[in-house]
Amino acid sequence: MSNQHANNQLPTSSRLLQATAAAAIAASVILVAAVLPAEYGIDPTGLGGRLGLLALAAPAPVAASAAAVPVAPATSETAAMAVQAAAVFGKQPGQSFDARAVTRSTGVARTDTMSVTLAPGKGAEIKSLVEAGQSFVFNWTASADVAVDMHGEILGAKDEYTSYWVEGAQREAAGSFTAKFTGQHGWYWRNQGQEPVTVQISVTGFQAKLFRPGHQ
Repeated sequence: MSNQHANNQLPTSSRLLQATAAAAIAASVILVAAVLPAEYGIDPTGLGGRLGLLALAAPAPVAASAAAVPVAPATSETAAMAVQAAAVFGKQPGQSFDARAVTRSTGVARTDTMSVTLAPGKGAEIKSLVEAGQSFVFNWTASADVAVDMHGEILGAKDEYTSYWVEGAQREAAGSFTAKFTGQHGWYWRNQGQEPVTVQISVTGFQAKLFRPGHQ
């Protein structure tokens, strides 16, 4: 092969510069029109939106199970529990803490049941002494509809009380209760009918025994 023929096959410097410039322009177009919309959601030309590339930049949806778990506000108790958990069990992936979820008690949980029969037009109370912050669960049933006021009063209060749940005609109810203050908490039922009505109640928690005020 002659040197003259070989030189004719090699690109000139000007052609190399033109090819390099063309490649740079093509890369810039691809970057602006495709990479920026697909990777970062930036679409200066609008072409990425028309080609559906912006959807590729959308953040992945959060799993339903993770989204449903609320994060408890940081408190000194929560922070101390996190330190304790790491010391005892080591740091666990996905573990969170909420020290507010538990109300501790030095007492022993108990279950108390009681019943009272209401004459027509008459009412009666059943109460228990509960300390502030302590809880119980309850369930009561009546043989017919009764008016009811679930309420409580601070010890020694005179004609002052706080109502928690009031109904004009109810035959049963169940729920949980946490005392906001130390005092007597319970129910007043009144028979609105013409026949006697018997009310039965069961309470489980950290209350003192059930009693009827004035009948202890």
